[in-house]
Amino acid sequence: MKEQKGIRISVIGAGGIGSNLVCSIAPAISTGPLVKSLGGIQLGLYDSDKVEGKNLRLGQRFCHGDRGLEKVEAIRESLSGYEGELMKIEAFGDDIRKASDLPDSDIVVVCVDNMSARRVVHSLEIPWLDLRCAGDGYIAIDHRVDGFVVSSLTKDSDLSQSCQLDGWESGFLQAGFLAAAAHGYQWLIAMLRKMNGNEMSVLPVPRSTSVTFGSLGSLPLSEVAIDVR
Repeated sequence: MKEQKGIRISVIGAGGIGSNLVCSIAPAISTGPLVKSLGGIQLGLYDSDKVEGKNLRLGQRFCHGDRGLEKVEAIRESLSGYEGELMKIEAFGDDIRKASDLPDSDIVVVCVDNMSARRVVHSLEIPWLDLRCAGDGYIAIDHRVDGFVVSSLTKDSDLSQSCQLDGWESGFLQAGFLAAAAHGYQWLIAMLRKMNGNEMSVLPVPRSTSVTFGSLGSLPLSEVAIDVR
């Protein structure tokens, strides 16, 4: 295992999935032997939106006093108590639309409903995770998935991309956010363990899942592997 000099995790999107993921994972990666062995973690958050009242109703991890603030700044401030020698949080009020918008990263998680941002992440030759939500279901795609399948799931659409389905706003949509964030949480911890040389660490299977109906199927994997160590 090579000497670790710190890991940079970039999370794109601070909405229903991203805000729940970051607020859950930050305490777990702020301290401990794993993080120390990795040389610390730099957590970068990317989103240009500001907190609105509807974000609170839809289960995003903000409070009433955050309204009007940039989402990334609100999250960074709420998690500032976890920052220290082993973890730093950076907030960027920017959208990711091309590769140059995203600084060098070791791991990237995209949680935003934008195909351009997703394609940027998919082009990276590093571990990445793409989390999407619809109703109380979610789909998790990562760097192991067959390239043709990834492309077929990331086509441009004339329709506005949104995870908010009519009739699902009251309770069910929030469950989908939490389920997707839980997948992202487990995936990140497993990936950090792999990067630390733990060959027994297993990543969650890329899949489509519904809280109500259970697993809807796994996604086929590519034969080409990315070296994560």
